[in-house]
Amino acid sequence: MRLSSFLGAFLLLAGTATAQSHPTYPRKTTEYIGKYGQKLPGPEGAHHRIDRTFRDSLSGNERVYNAAGKLLEITPYADMAHLVKLGPRTTYYETGQLHTKDDYVGAKRNGEFLVYYPEGQLKRREIYVADERKSEACFAKDGSAVPYYPYEVMPVFERGGNEEIVRAIQLNTHYPVQALRNQEQGRVFVSFEVSEVGKVENVRIVKGVSASLDAETIAAVDKLKVFTPGRLDGEPVRVSFTLPITYMIR
Repeated sequence: MRLSSFLGAFLLLAGTATAQSHPTYPRKTTEYIGKYGQKLPGPEGAHHRIDRTFRDSLSGNERVYNAAGKLLEITPYADMAHLVKLGPRTTYYETGQLHTKDDYVGAKRNGEFLVYYPEGQLKRREIYVADERKSEACFAKDGSAVPYYPYEVMPVFERGGNEEIVRAIQLNTHYPVQALRNQEQGRVFVSFEVSEVGKVENVRIVKGVSASLDAETIAAVDKLKVFTPGRLDGEPVRVSFTLPITYMIR
């Protein structure tokens, strides 16, 4: 998801030489995002918006707001173009209550990772050094310790990871006669969600090749078996995937 450069050129009045204009800092941009991650031209129909403030040509921060304008996330970057985090990242419940806080140094998680209940009690505390977890603890609302469980768990396909998902999609496909006749081939990028109960939903083409290959890809993804759902902080969550499916005539 990210940064583009806005350097323009202008013609000098005295001759034919050109020069680049330079943006001034701090500089702010706003991007509107739809329900399925697509960029929108404006706020209408947006699921959330991302405000980016550039301190200079590299560093700055992102603030994410929901459709109602509630602040959900603040992320600082040393290099926004390459998503290199530096400093404390915070997320918030829609009530404004702090949800999570972690720190990054050299693009790696360092120090405490804290998670809070909606009412403000500490729910989880982990310690990281250079992205490696050194200690962990989980707590009930009354402050008592509970058995540790991972914060993020991706959905599990019956046969394995993303490569096995792609293989299963390919096994579900049949090269359309029209595509063979027209010598259509290439890579289709397909997006879908795995719901809180593990069902595949909201299948759509991100980057297609042709109408027949795109339709065949959607049909093949719809045939995928149920996943073991993903979990976030112990709760089932909806997770998005985007995968490439290659069609080649041999």
